[in-house]
Amino acid sequence: MPKGAAVTVRIPADLKRRLQARARREHRSLSGQIAAVLERSVVDEPVRAPGRLLGLYEGKAVPTEADFAEVRALLWGSLGRRKARGGP
Repeated sequence: MPKGAAVTVRIPADLKRRLQARARREHRSLSGQIAAVLERSVVDEPVRAPGRLLGLYEGKAVPTEADFAEVRALLWGSLGRRKARGGP
């Protein structure tokens, strides 16, 4: 594996021992094992530009005014019931 960016992290000694043991079983260096574990943990995450919502909900149903009115009525109705019971 070609060398990439270096990252320094502190981990519990027990975790390091377990990673070293797994690295030996899988014939990797400790660094290679940590990289493999990290890669597996993020493989399914979609890559998106940070802070961008454009396209995030593409293909999803768009709420209508009636949907918003229904939710608004439910929320206001529950607030009214709380006040009647002496709630917050």
